[in-house]
Formats: sequence, structure tokens, C-alpha cells
Amino acid sequence: MTEWRFKAPLQKVWSVVLDIERYPELWKNFRRVQITRGDGKSVGSVFVCEVRGSLPYSLTYALEVLEADEYRHMLLRSTGDLVGSGRWEFTVAEPGTVRAVYFWDVATTNPILNLAATLAKGALARNHDQVMANGYAALRPHVES
Repeated sequence: MTEWRFKAPLQKVWSVVLDIERYPELWKNFRRVQITRGDGKSVGSVFVCEVRGSLPYSLTYALEVLEADEYRHMLLRSTGDLVGSGRWEFTVAEPGTVRAVYFWDVATTNPILNLAATLAKGALARNHDQVMANGYAALRPHVES
């Protein structure tokens, strides 16, 4: 689970955080995002992402929007190098502050990464945490401007 807090209206947080297509220009870990179906925010939309953290490999996966309740949550299914699910939840934590929480429950499909995951679980978790910290640092100025 990753939690981000923004001092901005809920609609703006939703709009910027879920503008996945802009991630490569804002968030350095996203090498590529391509919407292949839909608008990227509505049910049935699919987008392909290529992501690279600090470890020497990239992951390519497709995300399909399974549920989208505007300004509340979005449920995603991941296929490709990462299989599983992701879920964004947005709530007003206090007046003027929005809490955006991302639940990411995935496994890799690469046998070498699966072996590495059992040997270096801590390093992989730190890599994911760093990627998400980079995302918060990249998106926050656009949300709170």
C-alpha cells in the first residue's frame, strides 16, 4: 500500500493522479504509457506501461480498468510482466487535503525475477517504494499548483 496526501481539491487530485498518459513526461520511472483502448479512466480502458526502477530491469504490463467510480476509486487488472490487481482510492482526509491510496497486489511472470524475489524480497520492496516516492514527488507540484 502506498499513501499520498495532497493539499488540493478532490477533482484535481483525481485528474492529475489518473492522467496515466502523462506519466512518462512527469514521472521518470515510466518509460512508456500507451492507451490501447478507451480513454484510460473508464471501464474497459486498457493502457500498456513500461516501468524501470533503480534495479537493472524494466517491466512491461497492461492495465485494464475494471471499475471506475469517479473521484472515489479505480480498480485495475494487470497482465504481462506483472499479473494481479491495483486499486486507487481517493478520500477527503480533512478539509483541503485529499488522501490517495494505491494498493498493488501483483506477481512477476518472469522466472528469473521470481527467483530473485525470493532471494532479494527487501531490495524489490525498496525499489517499489522508491518508484512510488518518485511518483509522489513528480505529481505533487502538478496537483497542488
